[in-house]
Amino acid sequence: MGVNMLARRKCSVEILKAVVMRVAVISLAFAVPYVTAGRQLSEGRSLPFGVCYWRQGSLINNISTGATEDLEHCRFEVRDPEFLNLLGSSPKFVEFVKTSAHEGAVWYPDKNELYFSSEKFTGLNGDPRTDLKKVNLQTGAVTVLSTPIEDVPNGMVLDNDGNLLVCQQGSENKLGFIQRINLKTGKKTVVADNWFGVPFNSPNDAVVTRDGSIWFTDPDYGFVQGFRSAPKVNNQVYRISVSGVVDAVADGFTKPNGLAFSPDEKRFYVADTGFLIGNPGQYDYSRPHSITVFDVSADGFLRNRRLFASVGVYDGSAPGLGIPDGIKVDTEERVYAGTVDGVQVFAKSGKPLGLIRQPSVANMGFAGKDLDILYILNETTISYVKLKAKAAGLKYASMF
Repeated sequence: MGVNMLARRKCSVEILKAVVMRVAVISLAFAVPYVTAGRQLSEGRSLPFGVCYWRQGSLINNISTGATEDLEHCRFEVRDPEFLNLLGSSPKFVEFVKTSAHEGAVWYPDKNELYFSSEKFTGLNGDPRTDLKKVNLQTGAVTVLSTPIEDVPNGMVLDNDGNLLVCQQGSENKLGFIQRINLKTGKKTVVADNWFGVPFNSPNDAVVTRDGSIWFTDPDYGFVQGFRSAPKVNNQVYRISVSGVVDAVADGFTKPNGLAFSPDEKRFYVADTGFLIGNPGQYDYSRPHSITVFDVSADGFLRNRRLFASVGVYDGSAPGLGIPDGIKVDTEERVYAGTVDGVQVFAKSGKPLGLIRQPSVANMGFAGKDLDILYILNETTISYVKLKAKAAGLKYASMF
């Protein structure tokens, strides 16, 4: 549009500007592979329904950043052609069930159930509450499990024996801890609740390695959101050995959040949601909105910390930046991050591939016998999309 307006001007100076602008636009088209007018790829393939391209905009020239088509018709937004291979020839986004769904998205293959936690709300006594829930993936029936109100469950993961490990954030009356729930018997045990006698801040999300170690993040969200006392230690990442010993393995984060390992467990990814101070609408632009990656040494400790991806918003219009929350990894070491605009997908190199558009995604998880169905939680809905990918790091689920 800007080019056409300039071309209509009669002044020779403005005509020159138009020529320069046209050259810039042509250069931009070559810089973004396969972006063409309409829905046809240069190689002759048609874009599937619901799929569109992302474009780089310009603030100075009033060219919007984001989808090349109406967002109503763009559920999948492509930044790199590799994303098309992940989506397949006819991707479908399905809104599965309406329910308060915030964290977790853990598949229990024995009963084809997905476990998750609700948004935090206020109970009858004014205490903070988060329900631990499950949904039957065959029928869509949602069940609220009986968990103590003061625990405030958040992220979770299956251990290698099929038990559910839950990050319990705690409250003013109860410390935060990592809980193990035997899904066959219902028995609950405390795995760990302190580091050198210091209570955890608010255990947030967890992952389990092949040797049975439990890794989890511990930001101070309980304090900044008003349901925990002031922290006594900085926001660290911890590892619990199979014998129950707790070690701090990484710090230097503002709000460590989602975490995941590469398929070979040689690299470790951690999301930092420090940009979001605590409550929705409170931001600090000087704080992180990124994913960090470490190398894992032979003794299980971390080294060579570096930036994997700084996360923004695809259409440039959200009140803030990407704020990566839960993260997952597939067998090709693509990294999936829940963000305010959906699920952003990155290549192993950190290159952005594309976006599965859905507002306010906190976490997601793979399910199904081929571990290729991505279930997405966005506070009010559980949705899913079948991908040309397979989840990594789900030892128990991989046995089925």
